[in-house]
Amino acid sequence: MRKIFDEEDDDGYSDLDKKKILVTIIPFVLIIIILAVTLVAGGMKKEKNDTEDLQQSIMDYADEHGETESSGRQEEQSTPDKAEEESPSIAPDDTDKVTVSPGPVPDKDVMEQGKVDFSKVTYSTESQLKEMMAYWADNNQKALDDLANLERFMAMSWSLKGTDDCYYYGQKDANGLPNGTGIAVYRDNQYYYGEWKNGLRSGNGTWIHYHIHLAENKTDLFTYHQYTGGWKDDLPSGEGSEHYEYDTALLKEGIGYDTNLVGSYLNGMIHGEFFITNLYADGTVKEWNASAEKGAWIYQSETKDKKGNRTVYVDIHDPENYIWMKPEENVNIKVPCLIANAVVRSASS
Repeated sequence: MRKIFDEEDDDGYSDLDKKKILVTIIPFVLIIIILAVTLVAGGMKKEKNDTEDLQQSIMDYADEHGETESSGRQEEQSTPDKAEEESPSIAPDDTDKVTVSPGPVPDKDVMEQGKVDFSKVTYSTESQLKEMMAYWADNNQKALDDLANLERFMAMSWSLKGTDDCYYYGQKDANGLPNGTGIAVYRDNQYYYGEWKNGLRSGNGTWIHYHIHLAENKTDLFTYHQYTGGWKDDLPSGEGSEHYEYDTALLKEGIGYDTNLVGSYLNGMIHGEFFITNLYADGTVKEWNASAEKGAWIYQSETKDKKGNRTVYVDIHDPENYIWMKPEENVNIKVPCLIANAVVRSASS
């Protein structure tokens, strides 16, 4: 009996305990579940809020920088591109980089008598040319410049004013014509020293034109012009070079004034390949390449600007930068002011 009772008692106790346990545990479990759900829901909401905040921050950042980049692009669009500024198709007056044309060249006699009456100045053609020839043979340029600016040398040149004659001193042929090495003086302070043949400058020689002003000068840009190189039939022919010097106070802004042209000539005119330097009023010196044929520059491209100007010089450092020239001016370009086929007078006569 005891055994059966014990078994029933044990079973009853166990059921009661289970009920008590369940009654006790279930509320706690529910509380835990509710807390868990609450926490999960709160975390999801926080994550959503954080995500939304992050997204908003990203959008704000993007908007801010997007506006900046947009403003930058607008600024770039409003500012001409460098390539467009330097394009050879743009008219010269639309850009600071190109020059309308090469600077001017001398085209007339420059010396006026001023206060000096050269008819009363004593000079000796033979001795003076002999003196100058000695310095020229020694390549003493300073001495030549000094002599040319003396009144007796200016008076000698002045005596030829209004003529195409020259006084000559040097070697001669059997007919008394200049032949060999000699020196000559022309009007307006022009001189030649070098080789001659049959009375004409032929071979190698140097011609100088001194721009001497005895009164205030406000118009003549030049102070000195020289050609040195080959000659034939009294004209520059073959390899040669020109050199110009200027009164810098008279130079205008934005114009390139040729200082050196190194190339070749034919019958006194430009003909062949050239290297050119020019000077600007601010002291800047630029270098150019050019080609010429029978006294005209060969155009560097088919481009024309708004005024019809064409490209004649190309910058040696920038193949898209040119000097432009009016086509009507691109004819018969030669060594200016040079007197050819002069009547030769003997310096001793």
